[in-house]
Amino acid sequence: MRSIKNLSKRIIAVITVIVSTLILSQVFASVFVYYPITVSVSPVSPPVVFLAGSNANKPDLGGSNTITVNIGPNQTSLEITIHPTYQVTYYKNISLVKNVDTKTYYALLKVVSPATSIPAGSKLLIYVYSSGASRSLSGFPTPTPAAGSYLTSVDLTTTGMSGWITLSSGSSVELDLYVYIPEGSLLPSSFTVNILLIYSPVQETPP
Repeated sequence: MRSIKNLSKRIIAVITVIVSTLILSQVFASVFVYYPITVSVSPVSPPVVFLAGSNANKPDLGGSNTITVNIGPNQTSLEITIHPTYQVTYYKNISLVKNVDTKTYYALLKVVSPATSIPAGSKLLIYVYSSGASRSLSGFPTPTPAAGSYLTSVDLTTTGMSGWITLSSGSSVELDLYVYIPEGSLLPSSFTVNILLIYSPVQETPP
């Protein structure tokens, strides 16, 4: 009997604690404290911009096609249209990324939506070069840029990011496009790749 009474007392005590906790939580949930925070926003002109490369809007393969390069009105967006064919097609210096600020910035290229409808075995990359750097492709039968001649590259057939690009004050880098389509494959009508240029005054991986 004593053990049953003790057990009953413990159960009642536990229930009392739970009920008290619920009552207190309801009381405190109706109390709110407000601290003021002021956010001041002062927009600035873009410190890093896109520029047309030396081969932007020049003749491309196929009829009246051109290497189409469209830059947004504030130079913060870039659209490129190219017309490659089988084997290796290389597009040199079609756009620039330029630091027009007085401080150094660190940039990355991030592939958000890769090329997924291209033939198996195809390659599509952006190569980043220092301004005025020479180009040299080597290898057979599919030549590629020489290792060490470019700053970094990014594969546009998969999600991922390039290596860091250091943009000191007033400096610029040149963007090249490399396309390889195996002979004998079916050429796609067209496809789109979405890429982000990300930059910051600190060299830290972006969220």
